Amino acid sequence: MKNFDANFTNKEVENLLKYKKNIEALKSGNPLISIRPDNDVLGATVGQAQLILRGVPNLKSQQEAEIIERCNWIAVKLCALRYHRKKYEELQKKRSSEISENLSLSELIQKGVKICELELLYELESFFYQFKSALDMLVKILCPIAGNNAKNIHSYGSSGKDVITQLNQLKKNKKLNLTIGRIDWLIEEIEKAKSPWLESVIKIRDTFAHYKINMGLSFEWDKEIGRAKVPQAMMDENTIPINFMMDKLTEPLIGYCANFIAISISCAIPLTTEIQVMSEDEKRYIGARWQMDLSRAIWRIGSNVIREYTVQDIENAKKWAEQNIFDY
Repeated sequence: MKNFDANFTNKEVENLLKYKKNIEALKSGNPLISIRPDNDVLGATVGQAQLILRGVPNLKSQQEAEIIERCNWIAVKLCALRYHRKKYEELQKKRSSEISENLSLSELIQKGVKICELELLYELESFFYQFKSALDMLVKILCPIAGNNAKNIHSYGSSGKDVITQLNQLKKNKKLNLTIGRIDWLIEEIEKAKSPWLESVIKIRDTFAHYKINMGLSFEWDKEIGRAKVPQAMMDENTIPINFMMDKLTEPLIGYCANFIAISISCAIPLTTEIQVMSEDEKRYIGARWQMDLSRAIWRIGSNVIREYTVQDIENAKKWAEQNIFDY
């Protein structure tokens, strides 16, 4: 076993060794690489994939393993966004205190001097790099589904335009036995996300990466409150602190990734198998059985059985999970 996080709690270690596929991997001598993304991010990626994979006919173990591996890649990138936002906020708080306690520095800012906050700038650039990288990782979920036919889908180029072009090519390949209607569904979701959300984010990221550095990232004097205010950004025609903007960009991306993962996998599922939106009590119940936070997951394989899960059902599911091996 390698890459095992020493900060795992005993409970987390026990759960890790309760998954049937983990046990089989260790018995066969294969290394078990473990990561610790945020629980809700793990549920939105790996958990969401597992909810839909069970509907894929004749799913091969290697194919499933590759999909789960890619979901872990996506989870790492999404957690990186939260990491950089947190580091940005910590640095901003520290710098704000330094300015308020330094009279000379405050006077300079009050006179209109803009001091480029390099540490904040580095975190912001890293944030946008990881945002684009998360999208590039996201499209790789299609490779295990369409095999070598998806080899040209290697990045989320042109705000998703390149992905759509390749998806339209996949529709023409009858040998893949993919569900064309669901490929169209995925294309529609990419188109909906394109403007104005992703286009604006990618434009900012590309400006940082390829054209110019935002040397104006600085504290400015606010006459109304009589002190320096934190660096601001324009978003949805409003001026807000940059750390708020980072949060507003991260959380929708997690939801978009969960949606993209589910629909991508559903392309390998016949239309006769329905995909349904999960209810909140289903998320809690299945999450309890799987020992996973599925609050950010969206879709599951459809069922004709309608069931409302009670608090007792969820508690029973937790007890079951503590006593059983997870059969996936």
